[in-house]
Parts: sequence; C-alpha cells; structure tokens
Amino acid sequence: MTSAAAEASPRRLYEYEPFGDAQTIRVLTLHPARCGEEPLRGDLSTESLAGPAPEVDFEAVSYVWGSRSRLEELHFGDGRVLRITQSICDALQRLRLEDRPRRLWADQVCINQDDVEERSQQVNLMNSVYRSAKRVLVWLGRDEDGKAKDAVEMVQYLQQVFSDEQAHEKFREAHSNNLHLQDVAPWKPFAKLAMLPWFNRIWIVQEIGTRTPATLFWGEAEISWDVLSGVVAVLNERYHHLRSRFAVMTPNIRYLHRRFEEPEEVVVNQLHRRGNFVYELHRARHMLAEDPRDRVFAFLGHFSLRKTSTTPALRGLVADYSRSVEDVYCDVAIRGLEGAESLIMLTATHYGGEVSRSRQNSILTNADGAVPCASSFKLNELPSWVPDWRQRAHHLFGSPDTPHRAAGSTKPQLTIDRSTMTLQIKGKHIDTIKLVSWVIRGDSFHVRRQREDATHPMVALWQRICRQKAPVHLSASSPNGSYYPTGEPPFLALAQCLTNAGVGMNRTRDYSTVPASEHLANAAAYLGRTARRSDPMVSEEIRELGRDGGGDAFKWSHEASLTSRHRRLGLSAQGHYVLGPDSMEPGDVVVVLYGGTAPFVLRRRGQRSEDGWILVGECYVHGMMNGEALTMKGAVEETFTIH
Repeated sequence: MTSAAAEASPRRLYEYEPFGDAQTIRVLTLHPARCGEEPLRGDLSTESLAGPAPEVDFEAVSYVWGSRSRLEELHFGDGRVLRITQSICDALQRLRLEDRPRRLWADQVCINQDDVEERSQQVNLMNSVYRSAKRVLVWLGRDEDGKAKDAVEMVQYLQQVFSDEQAHEKFREAHSNNLHLQDVAPWKPFAKLAMLPWFNRIWIVQEIGTRTPATLFWGEAEISWDVLSGVVAVLNERYHHLRSRFAVMTPNIRYLHRRFEEPEEVVVNQLHRRGNFVYELHRARHMLAEDPRDRVFAFLGHFSLRKTSTTPALRGLVADYSRSVEDVYCDVAIRGLEGAESLIMLTATHYGGEVSRSRQNSILTNADGAVPCASSFKLNELPSWVPDWRQRAHHLFGSPDTPHRAAGSTKPQLTIDRSTMTLQIKGKHIDTIKLVSWVIRGDSFHVRRQREDATHPMVALWQRICRQKAPVHLSASSPNGSYYPTGEPPFLALAQCLTNAGVGMNRTRDYSTVPASEHLANAAAYLGRTARRSDPMVSEEIRELGRDGGGDAFKWSHEASLTSRHRRLGLSAQGHYVLGPDSMEPGDVVVVLYGGTAPFVLRRRGQRSEDGWILVGECYVHGMMNGEALTMKGAVEETFTIH
C-alpha cells in the first residue's frame, strides 16, 4: 500500500452521486502528467447516452481486473480519492497523455462497484458504451518478460507477408512442407501475446466486438486490433499445424472479432450462427468469468436478442445482480424454451454426473485462478434441462445451422412446471445404450504414428464398442463381424459417427451430399497414416484405400478431434453407434424429442415411471439424424418428465 493510501481517511474517500436516469454514464477526465509515476488525477462528469446516436466524446478502456484489492488511488480536484486496483492504475498511467486531458470510460472508475443496483443498471448500457466510444483502448498488462516489442513486430511482419502474394507463397512453402526446419524462437513472443489473460475475459467479447476502432497496449508496445485480427484470420484458416508447432493459440482472438456486429444474413445462417442468442452463450463457454452471472449478462447487448427468431421472453432479459446464479440460469432456460421453435437450449445442456475432478476444476476456475462460489457449487445443482453456462464448451450436434433433422419438421411440444422446475416434453423412445467407451481425449485422433506397444484408438473402438472381430474392412458385413442397421459398412458408420458426419468442418455443405467414398477415403487415409504398419486389425484394403484413395487424413483428424473430444462412443441395443456425453452409461435411453435437431440421452431417476428422467445430453446416432425415428417400428410417443 502506498503511503498516500495509508493516510487516506474515510472522510476523504470519493462518494458517488446516484444517476438521474437509466441512460446516463460517468466519464473520467484524466489529467495529463509528464511523469508516469505522478499520482493519477482527474474528474468525473455525467453524460447521457439517450437517443439513437449519442454524441459523447470519450474512449472506452478494456482491461483485466486482476486482484480485487483496491490499494491504489485516483485523486479528484476537490481533494477526495477513489481507491482502485493495481490493474486499472497501470492502465490509466499508460494511457494518460503528457500535454492534454483524456476523456475515458472505465467500469471500475465510472460505475459504483459497491452499489448492486447501479451495477445492474449500468451493465445494461455496456453495449451502448462501447459502440458510442470513439475508440476502445485495450490494456493487456505490463510487459514483465520484455516480449511485447518482438510480438508486435512479428504481427506486423506477418501482415506484410500476407498482403504480398509472392511473399506469402514463400512463407507458405517454408511453413508447410518444411515446417520442421523452422526455428521456434521467433514465434515465442507472439505465443506469449496470444496467451495473455485479456483474451479470455467474458466481457471483452462485447468490449472488442463492435466496429469501434481499437488499439491494444502491452507495456510500451501497441498495435491495432484490426491488424492483429487480420493476421490471426489467415493463421487460423491456413496454418493449423504451424500454430500447433509454435504453440500460438490464436482461435480465441479470431472468435472475438466483431462478435456483436450483425453479419450479412447468409453469413449468420451458414458460418457464424451469431443470430442465435443461446448459441452465443454456448460459444462463449471457454471464456472466463469471475461472476458466473456475467456469462449471461455480458451478452444482453448482443444483436441476436433483437432477432424475430428469438423468443419474446428472452428479449426481456435484464441484468440483475441481486439474483442468484441458479435463478439467472433457470430464467434464461425458461425464457428460451417456452414458445421456442427449436430445442437448442436443451442441446446446450450437459449433465455432469460422471464428470472427472479435472473437468470440474476447469469449470470452476476463473480469470484470476480462483474458484468463485466454490463452497456452494455442485455440478448438478440445476435441473438437468437447464444449461449450466459454467461448464466448458463441447461441440454441438444441434447447432442452429446443422443439417440434422432428427425430429423431422416437428415443433417442440413442452410445458414447464415452475413450482417443481420440471420440464414435460413429448417425443419418442427409440433405443437403449448397451455399451460405452472410455471418455475420448482431445488428442485421441491426432495424426501421429501409433506406438508399437499400443492399440490404435480407432481399432480399440472397432473391437470393443462396434463388436467387430475381423480387421477393419470396407464391406457391409463379414463372417466374424456384424451388420450395421442402415446396411452401410460398419467402418463407414463409425467414421461418420466420430466426425458428426463431417458437419463440424463445413456446415455450409449438407452431409447428405457428401459421397460415402469421401468419408471412407478420409478415414482410411487417417487410419493408414497412424496405425502401426504391423497392426493385423487394419486390413490391406483399408491401407490401400488410405494410400491411393485421395483421402485427407488431416481433415478427418480435425473433424474427429472437434466432434469426439470429451464424449463417449456407445453401442445401442439395436446396434446403432451413439456418440454421446461423457457421462453416458449403459442403461441410458436414446430419445428423439419433437423439435430437436439431434437425439438426446435420458436417464431414469428411479425404478418407478413417475420418478421421471434426467437429461444427460444430446447425441449423434448414425442412421437416426434425419427423421427416421418418426416412422421407426416400435418407437412409441411418450411425454417425458425431466427433472
């Protein structure tokens, strides 16, 4: 603590005046200083954001709060002081000008953080604040390791390379075919930049997600957000293996680009799915939030809430920090289900009954490495049909633009009992889980040669879950194997099941238009490239197709890794392959709920029918993704009561 902070008496502390209306904000006029160590001085004034295009002159600051300890001071002209954290103190010192005042908006200074009602009211204005600012000033933090200058120079170098066709071609050659010859050292500063905590904060999705120009400051270095985002776009699209080799974790950076701006309609539907509010909440699950309620509140300014496809009840959401986390999440689920045209709210659920301790920890950890509300947090404290937005993201089979139509053209038929928080929903019980695999790791299907003493993961699934005794083959059946219910070769069914039928990589292409030969060639190329050369469970016809079939091993690997990680492969009683949640277990049932694009896994709560069900999660059932269940023999319509 500074001596000035220690001497400050309560009488000298700044006290906020309440706002006169819900459209007013405070703006800090930060006084100039020639020395960075001079005390921070400024004044607060109020400004109105009312009207469609408010003309308020200020820049908005985006930063990581860090430690909550308020040990630093901001001095006002009347002698009062405001206690602030080290992080915002560093940011203001870096952004302070030498020769003139600077008008800034920073939440820690401009919002009374000790007033729950004011915080709630101001959070509802966040989108307007960052849209109205003339620039967003991003403070990435101190340059502790002296890597900022080199990182910025690398980004600027890449921008020049990617904008020159000849230079880009030379770069592509050097970093594709000869990647193993490239030195890792020049990439380390960029890798450090991409891992800075700011890129993982839930609130920055909104703060950086508009068309307002932005500048990033890391220590003494600075760079345009558009330059960084543009470079990352090329790396993400064309240089997946480069990013892996040099540990440059850039997907998060590109995800943030203009996330709060409405793209062209065709882009909304085919690429980004940004027009669906529930999908946006799901897509941001990898971001970190100190307050779990912010996983909802941080998106209340998103344009998807204004879409006609959004339920009217969802459009009525407002931030209210007096409500509990559970209350907020249940409210979102109810608003998003009642009157909905789809069941995307249910596809975003993931029952955590068997989730490992390591995944529980990943759910809980926030930006400061702390565990918020840990004493009261239980994975199953919410009804199983209510998404827990604290859980880490998993690939959605039922995303808004998926070609799947498990329930055909049916609409949801559901009611919610608020007194018991139970969901009653109609659908059809189609199958029961008989066997389940281990939880598939994120790296299980990476392209690497299998060790001589290990079983290939695809071969292990083929033998233990698909119950195939013969080597992996291309025919529809074999004397030592079994048929797949659709009549397809079991290997083709397995290859599609593990990759969500290839939907993960290219949602603009209806999977029904992808020929079976393409699925087989890609999977065979992967298996041929990664299985032991002496593995007797990989037939020669698979190896030959892998060599000569023109398949893309890396494409299949990428699709399978994206789709299957943190899931289990199951075999149903009727012989279907089921890619389901990591908590799926034998005895669970597979159902198709009316209005659902993907099937779901349910679990009985007890022995009696009136005990109801638990929603375990969505699943992919090969051969049941296009309305087949609606005419399936023996599938009976039921009303499921889900707790």
